[in-house]
Amino acid sequence: MSYLLSSDNFAKIGEFIYRKSGIYLEEAKHFDKLAKFIDKRAKDLNVDSFRKYFFKLRFEDKEGSEFQELMNGITVNETYFFREKEQFEVLANTILPELNKKMLSGKPLRILSSPCSTGEEPYSMILHILEEGTVVEQRDIEVIGIDIDSTVIAKAKSSKFTERSVHAIPKSILNRWFKKKALGYELSEDLHGTVDFKVVNVFDKAQMRALGKFDVIFSRNMLIYFDDASRKEVAMTFYDMLNPGGYVLLGHAEYMSRIVSVFNAKKIDSTLIYQK
Repeated sequence: MSYLLSSDNFAKIGEFIYRKSGIYLEEAKHFDKLAKFIDKRAKDLNVDSFRKYFFKLRFEDKEGSEFQELMNGITVNETYFFREKEQFEVLANTILPELNKKMLSGKPLRILSSPCSTGEEPYSMILHILEEGTVVEQRDIEVIGIDIDSTVIAKAKSSKFTERSVHAIPKSILNRWFKKKALGYELSEDLHGTVDFKVVNVFDKAQMRALGKFDVIFSRNMLIYFDDASRKEVAMTFYDMLNPGGYVLLGHAEYMSRIVSVFNAKKIDSTLIYQK
């Protein structure tokens, strides 16, 4: 099949994407997906060549809306509730009680989910905190979910989920906190608004600083899409955003000790956590 995108042009736009988002695209893995996206957007924008599309993307996209379309088109957002649930149990039963004891009264515990995709991860935190934890009875807990993809943020805000998305939730919890709908499940009204969702690029320092300081950061299966330099940059951003003694939790295939040496690694059962 003939695409507007060529191998040479893949390198050009790949470099542009890397500089803006830190995401490194391998031609062998990502060429077809990116080429199909560019063909579709070129048709939507009424341009007939890669050069014209790339010009619009680089020089005419003043508000960043076309770059947002590009990010929405190439990012992967595969997730479901209670995925790697041991980490949520460690959060509710170990991390939050420990932080609660050390913090001044009246100060909220703040948790960041980055990336949050369609909301399953931050809402899994909320469910574990409510079902297993006692800290929520003693202190306000704020959960922020961020993602570079505006489409998944919109879905997260809708609080509607597929059958597959909720398949790992125990039936008792599912029945308590969700409503069965014709095409899946909707979160209970009691939980609406318990997560603050925002479109944020982790490489945009101003956007990240605006989020404030956190006590816990979940960043699972994002760093694997970056090269070493980008991983280090994000890891240090997280370090700066954490309050003293705060924690970072990564995906099972990611190891902070291979990226930067500023965190102290701890193991709770089978779960690795990293403390500032």
